[in-house]
Amino acid sequence: MKSLLLSFSLLISSLAFAQNSDVEDMMNIDIPMNDASLSSVAYNVRGIYQLKDDNCDPAKFKTLKYPGGAEAYIKELKEKLAQNVNWKTYVINGLFFVKLDINKDGNLAKLEAGPKVANSDQFLNDLKEAAKKVNKTWTPAKCNGNPIDSQAMLKIDFSSMAYDNAFN
Repeated sequence: MKSLLLSFSLLISSLAFAQNSDVEDMMNIDIPMNDASLSSVAYNVRGIYQLKDDNCDPAKFKTLKYPGGAEAYIKELKEKLAQNVNWKTYVINGLFFVKLDINKDGNLAKLEAGPKVANSDQFLNDLKEAAKKVNKTWTPAKCNGNPIDSQAMLKIDFSSMAYDNAFN
């Protein structure tokens, strides 16, 4: 009976000490949590499209132009996107646009990006900032030979893949 009582008391005391001897608490170690998820974004700039001007006869309308053409604008935009957007922070899929308002002097007057989807505000701001940094003067659209305010639309198709890199 004494050996049974001794065994039982040893078992109870070892459990009591086990709860108070946590190694992390004794060493006072905080283990940081790292976010090991990554995102990869691919995009295709579909082009720049002149928006129709209902106030001008199509026969007398001349479209706006970027110095060097649409390819030059797209090339510069891609450079600005690479420099100014942290693609690791975004998971984005679908067709987005940047609407450019060009005044009759050929200057960029206003930018709009969309569509607005859940949690897209920061991305749309980054997209607008990159488009704003491509800041050369355009050749404005003309109606009857006179420069007019006009709008162009830039369409970009985004595709993302997010993955967890915790175990690599």
